[in-house]
Amino acid sequence: MGGWIWNNRRYLWLVLIVFVVGIAAGFAEAEPLKAVLASQLSQLQELAKQAWTRGSPVYTIAVIFWNNVKAVLMILATGIIAGIPAILGVFGNGALIGFVLAALAEQGVPLGSLLVFGILPHGIFEIPAFLLAAAFGVKLGWGWWRPQPGQTRGEAFRRVFGEAARAAGVSVVLLAVAALIEGTVTPYLLSRFVFHPQ
Repeated sequence: MGGWIWNNRRYLWLVLIVFVVGIAAGFAEAEPLKAVLASQLSQLQELAKQAWTRGSPVYTIAVIFWNNVKAVLMILATGIIAGIPAILGVFGNGALIGFVLAALAEQGVPLGSLLVFGILPHGIFEIPAFLLAAAFGVKLGWGWWRPQPGQTRGEAFRRVFGEAARAAGVSVVLLAVAALIEGTVTPYLLSRFVFHPQ
């Protein structure tokens, strides 16, 4: 696993940098992004409402998992278009996180506690899953567009597609763990240490 990740580090570094830039842009509440991010946030709030209304942790975990899997696979698959959708997806998700953090900070929510108790427990699985899929989405797009010397576009595509499928599998496993934590542990930590500290 380590060698496989290391051999693709330039794609991982690229999406990580784009993700961080997106967080910064969202946190700064860049004017051109506000309307788009507000719309995305509204959709997420509706999804969260759907996940929690039944009062079933299993249902909540399933909704979180399925939503994240769809997003990750979409970013990976659409990366075939020269990697552009994958890069835009990474930036957009980073910007949304930054936007939410800024909004909560304005409401007086302590960001340090929010990051440690509200994002870190499931984020250490969810964010790498997302970035891994995006990295191979970019590679999928660039791989057939600029094949290595001695390779046809078809050969390059088949090779990178195999790697992308492996990345998808790893991402899905990570998302399953993340959803389990986000649906059970994260709500407890948020209520205990962030929104209603005792």
